[in-house]
Amino acid sequence: MKFLLALAFPTIFMLGSCAMEDTSLQIMETKQMHNKEIATRFFDQFSKGNIDTAFALVSDDAVWWVPGDLPFSGTKTKAQYLQVVGSIQSGFPNGLKLDATSMIAEGDKVAVEVSSYGEHVNGKTYTNKYHFLMTIKDGQITKVKEYMDTLHLFQLIQP
Repeated sequence: MKFLLALAFPTIFMLGSCAMEDTSLQIMETKQMHNKEIATRFFDQFSKGNIDTAFALVSDDAVWWVPGDLPFSGTKTKAQYLQVVGSIQSGFPNGLKLDATSMIAEGDKVAVEVSSYGEHVNGKTYTNKYHFLMTIKDGQITKVKEYMDTLHLFQLIQP
């Protein structure tokens, strides 16, 4: 009998361990889906021109980074980046659409591929491809790395 219990105990322990792993995996997958929903809502609201609603999803102490040597490149606070968004809005009076075309989440990070479309005040059509790497904690976007074709944007804003 002792022999049978010794054989059964590790099996019972392993089954319990698998159940805990399944629960942890489900929690992690739920969190990742929630993070993807936050990223989706951000781009949807931005595209609709609801900037306040979009940026309500961004924490007040968030950091936003844009590459290159453009006037708005570098690391910005949320308040500083909202000033950039104000410039974007004035350049695109009919709005700038940001269409999230693909998304992957892992842990607190969401990687989003985005296509843009807008008619600039100078008459040029702006279509760019972006990659956003967002960090989302406690339901808010806390960090963004925004990659794009900076040459295409530079050519748009040049007279």
